[in-house]
Amino acid sequence: MWDLLGRRPRRCLKFGTDWLGWAECERSWSGRLHQRYGMSPLQVGTIKSSPTVDNVSQASILAPQIRALTGADEKRCIKRGAFLSELPRRIAVLLPDTAVRTAVLHLDQVPTRREECDALIRWRLGQEQIFPLTNAKVVSQVFSGHGEGPEHRYTVLAVAIQESILRQYESLCESAGLTPSEVGITSLRLVDLWKRISRGTSWVGQDLLWITLSDRSLTIMIFQRGRIAFYRCKLLGLDASEIAASVDSLNRVLDECRASLEICQQQYPSIDIHDAVICADGEIDSLQSELQEQLQLVAQQFSWKSVEKLGWGAKGSQQGMASLVAIAGVS
Repeated sequence: MWDLLGRRPRRCLKFGTDWLGWAECERSWSGRLHQRYGMSPLQVGTIKSSPTVDNVSQASILAPQIRALTGADEKRCIKRGAFLSELPRRIAVLLPDTAVRTAVLHLDQVPTRREECDALIRWRLGQEQIFPLTNAKVVSQVFSGHGEGPEHRYTVLAVAIQESILRQYESLCESAGLTPSEVGITSLRLVDLWKRISRGTSWVGQDLLWITLSDRSLTIMIFQRGRIAFYRCKLLGLDASEIAASVDSLNRVLDECRASLEICQQQYPSIDIHDAVICADGEIDSLQSELQEQLQLVAQQFSWKSVEKLGWGAKGSQQGMASLVAIAGVS
């Protein structure tokens, strides 16, 4: 049922630790574009993101909340008495980065057939014994090189999700009349959206540090000429606004960025990073300033202002990280 690389659904449900996010983008029978997004706050402890233990502790509370957010109870007539609310709706589901395990793999060749590619990636993960794969679903995103010889090698971000954890999210969706057909993780979809909005400006020839502050965690990705070279996700226990307001928390983020850059530089001596993208809610001037001063990086923020050009910004007031991620799932 789940597919990371298939044709993207036009609806997306984002699960977070503090918020649910929803977005849908489709055309009516008359051809008019319909866009809707929203967010719903979660009770503390409703979702505890983890790659190893159950994430959902209060499904009975979450199910009606999802139905209300996604409009599952709305009856919209299409023709001759049929209602959209009675039809299954195919959706993408995006999980917190901390709900999965990840690994960066390097491949000289990638099979064109999806089944063969999946089998190769799973086999490589098993060979390298990075983490156990028993009862785990493995999905991936492939980044192609653009040069010759070693420069044309592929890098793969492989994502392993425990089947029991995936089933929890799947059951919640089905209880609201939603059919999950694609699963992804927060930061990867945000990167994809950023690339689309920036129209890939210098993406292929640029080395870049990416920082996501979402779901009380920090995700760091480093890209070399369009290919992922490094991935790290750390639980912080604070949201972005709390991090910006605390010197200790800010230094913790900077230390993680510094350590990630040093590790990546050891693995890829030719990497040369001068730019960073920070995806976070609220004001991050202090983080931008410290990245400039301590790491000599010029940082830009990717946030709601970035997606207004796609026509989403004027549709409502619920503009936060959860709805932004959901939009990334349908854009």
